[in-house]
Amino acid sequence: MSFKHKKKFGQNFLTDQKEVLQKIMEVSNVTSDDTVLEIGPGEGALTALLLETAKKVVAIEIDTDLEKILRKKFDNNPKYTLVMNDVLETDIQSFVEKGTKVVANIPYYITSPIINKLIENREVIDEIYIMVQKEVAERICAKKGKERSVLTLAVEYFGAAEYLFTIPKEAFTPIPKVDSAFMSIKLYKDNRYKNQIKEEIFFKYVKAAFSSKRKNLLNNFATLGYSKDELRSILNEAKISETERAENLSIEDFIRLITIFENK
Repeated sequence: MSFKHKKKFGQNFLTDQKEVLQKIMEVSNVTSDDTVLEIGPGEGALTALLLETAKKVVAIEIDTDLEKILRKKFDNNPKYTLVMNDVLETDIQSFVEKGTKVVANIPYYITSPIINKLIENREVIDEIYIMVQKEVAERICAKKGKERSVLTLAVEYFGAAEYLFTIPKEAFTPIPKVDSAFMSIKLYKDNRYKNQIKEEIFFKYVKAAFSSKRKNLLNNFATLGYSKDELRSILNEAKISETERAENLSIEDFIRLITIFENK
């Protein structure tokens, strides 16, 4: 019986691409001490490799049609746990312990919610290695320029993102419309930015700064109810031009600027 891929779950499986899978194992540096969380194991091509190396693999799969395939392949392996559920509704902390590593080819249509969910579970998750659409990886990992967005800053606030390698669309079944990329997020354990600016305050200003992509900081921050004169003085104090756009600010620039805002 051949498996029919479902559009509603964003299913594009890596066909037996030994090269890509080996590369994933290499860059994610899975060791025999690691507990690995895999999201959307599909038919288990990556799962099999993870089980060869990791101490424990917890796979979360939403598609009940895949359950039989996965159970048949891996159920007799004591290192393997299959959780049949929607990852966004799963209590991750009840399945994995501290220091967990995520290695996954995630469903692209819920990339941002999955990343947010994993960051929320940073108490137990240390490192995230995921396959996403190429342009999403470029956006998250962009250091400056028009690719940067609220998502970029949301990741930067909690960890360091890195673009690792590109995977051509032909490596998947069915062949998707776009190329993919494998990237990592190493979550900070020292709360370096959180200790400087509280989360809700940080995002209040970041969202305002990006509220209209075409507008500069002066106009976008005006949505917070400040007069243009007040804003000019704040930007001037932060040594940031009033015509600057949010996409060109580093996270350090934002923190410096927000600190000035909050001290006013």
